Formats: sequence, structure tokens, C-alpha cells
Amino acid sequence: MTAIYAAVGTAMAGLLPVVAMIPIVVVAYVRGALLTHELMHVRRPERVTWILRMMMLFDTPLGLGYREHQNIHLRHHQRTATATAADPEFFQIEGGSLRAFLAAIAGSEIAAMQWVAARGISPSLRREATVRALCMLGLVAIAPAIFFVYWVTIRLTIGVSNFMFHHVLHYRRGEYGTFPLRLPRPLDAMLRVVLGPSLRAVLCEHDAHHAWSQVKAERLRGLLRSFPAPTPRSKVQR
Repeated sequence: MTAIYAAVGTAMAGLLPVVAMIPIVVVAYVRGALLTHELMHVRRPERVTWILRMMMLFDTPLGLGYREHQNIHLRHHQRTATATAADPEFFQIEGGSLRAFLAAIAGSEIAAMQWVAARGISPSLRREATVRALCMLGLVAIAPAIFFVYWVTIRLTIGVSNFMFHHVLHYRRGEYGTFPLRLPRPLDAMLRVVLGPSLRAVLCEHDAHHAWSQVKAERLRGLLRSFPAPTPRSKVQR
């Protein structure tokens, strides 16, 4: 997120061309989102920095923070095999592709509304949501035109990322599950450059990640050949 803040701040100060801000935001978000996803599997909210706990991307005044997103994502891991509304991320998985993409674009607001409807607004969420909303409105007031370019960029980036991470990796030809991502060589090579081999593995070896969610990303490749996914019964017995 630091790279995103720096890109937006320097663009608003006139030190960075707006067109240069766009690729920085896209790459920084994708890398940051995957790194945060990895962290969610091993570190509670109390053990991350305040700025990460806020997850302040200025994409919506109605968003959630690390605490809520971690809760949602860990419950997703528990429910993926059933592929029903019991999975809190199912609204972004459910086919077809157009419906899932639109849900991914509006994912921040839908997730927040579902959370509040089910659990209400805790004092910590109220405080953090107020700070996020005020900061976002402050940026709008400072440089509305530049912020609009940023906002369109971050919303599309989040939407496409959500679509890939949920629908593409959990829905194939009418069936729900958890699938690896196999890309044409040029796209795979580009992904290696942008993300690095470790973060790439979170996407491309997603079936292994779901089977062994606390294994580091760089160790996922080929993991299921040596250690097949445990059955639900064996998971309970461990």
C-alpha cells in the first residue's frame, strides 16, 4: 500500500504524470493483495501494523478492514468444497462469468453489506470505517480529477483481481471446486516478472494452497504430488 500512497501523493503534487501512476497502482495492488492474502493465513489483526489493519485503498467509503476480510477469507477456506451461500465469498464465485464479474466489481460494497447485515457494526469497525471514508473524501476534495483516474484504476484492478481469484479459480465449466491456473507461456512469463515465482504460485497452484493453506507460497508447486489433499475426515483427526 505504501507504493500506492506514494504514487497517488506524487501525482496529486504534480511530481508524477497521471499516466505513470496507473501501472504503479495496478502492480502494487496485485502484489500487495497477494502478500496480504498470505499474511491472513498466519497473522491475527493484532499482530499487523495499523496501516495494514486499516486496508485503506480509497476505493469505497463503505469498505472493511483486515480483521473482517481475514474472517471472511478463512471461512471461505472452510466452505469452498460445499460451494453454497455458506461460503461468504460465494457471491463472487457463482457462475456465469458476467454475473460473477459484476459481483467482483461491486465486491467491496457487497462484502460490507453482508458483514453488517450478519454481524452489525462493532466499535472498531465504526472507527476504522469512519477514518477510511474521511480520508477518501479528503483526497477527492484535494484533487478530484486525479483522484477519479485513481479510483477508476483501483476499482477495475480490484474487480478483475477478485474475478480471477474467486470465479476463475473456483468455477470451471459448470462445476465448483478449487482449480490450478494454467496460462499460455507468454502470460505465465509476464506473471513471473510482475509477481515473482512465489506470489505467482498462490494463483497458479491454488488447489495446493487450499489443501495446505499454511504452506508458504514458494513451496506449493508440485506439493499435491507428494502430499495429496487431505480428506475432510483426516483434517478433523489431525
